[in-house]
Amino acid sequence: MGLKYSWRFLALVFIVVFANFHGLNYAEKAPKYSFIQEATSAPEVSFYDYIVIGGGTAGCPLAATLSARDAKVLVLERGGSPYTNTTKIRMENFISTLTDDSPNSISQSFISEDRTLFLKEAGIDEALANESYEWVEKKIVYKPGAFQWQTAVRNGLLEVGVLPDNGFTYAHLNGTKTSGTIFDKNGNRHTAADLLEYANPTMIKVYLHAVVHKITFTTKDGQRPKADGVIFYDANGGRHIAYLKHESNNRSEIILSA
Repeated sequence: MGLKYSWRFLALVFIVVFANFHGLNYAEKAPKYSFIQEATSAPEVSFYDYIVIGGGTAGCPLAATLSARDAKVLVLERGGSPYTNTTKIRMENFISTLTDDSPNSISQSFISEDRTLFLKEAGIDEALANESYEWVEKKIVYKPGAFQWQTAVRNGLLEVGVLPDNGFTYAHLNGTKTSGTIFDKNGNRHTAADLLEYANPTMIKVYLHAVVHKITFTTKDGQRPKADGVIFYDANGGRHIAYLKHESNNRSEIILSA
């Protein structure tokens, strides 16, 4: 690991541990979603208004929002459920989980350094984007408590001139601040899967261990090819295909969020 990435890793660990505790009440039972099933239970052929590939940070809230608007939604997730192996989302196992990059692990390598540039170049309304995160924050983000050593670090930053003191805030501001944590008071990490609580359970289906093989397209004379289906395989190697509905009054889409 190079020096550049070593410092990034240490900074990440410091930030997470610094914000691990809070005193809010929370029902600690993992949700049981009847619409989350193994891909082995999927029919050979099915039809949906929206097919979302990837049930992560973007896929789960997007699918939940679409289903709440009475669209029939399918989510295809390569991995499993965070609720089946709760030791992986425990605070005391955070470092071992983070450093496990085996093919079946929760943590996988990725690089994301262009998000701010994209927002600016795309002309996205930053205020509107911030507002769109509020419902997510209410569900999976908590205010951490101020324990002895966290308070000492905070006071030290202020003492050496890392100003102003911004208190508790989710905003990215210069100075010292206390941000949120996705660990609850009992040390359980909350994930984007929790946002599926907002979904309409009768309008959404989530298949786990579903490996997407191919997106199919239709072509018409003089028109650009249009995505119309997804071929995927379950854990036993079974082949399935999900098609988009094409009613005239419906806007069907395949959404890549993997």
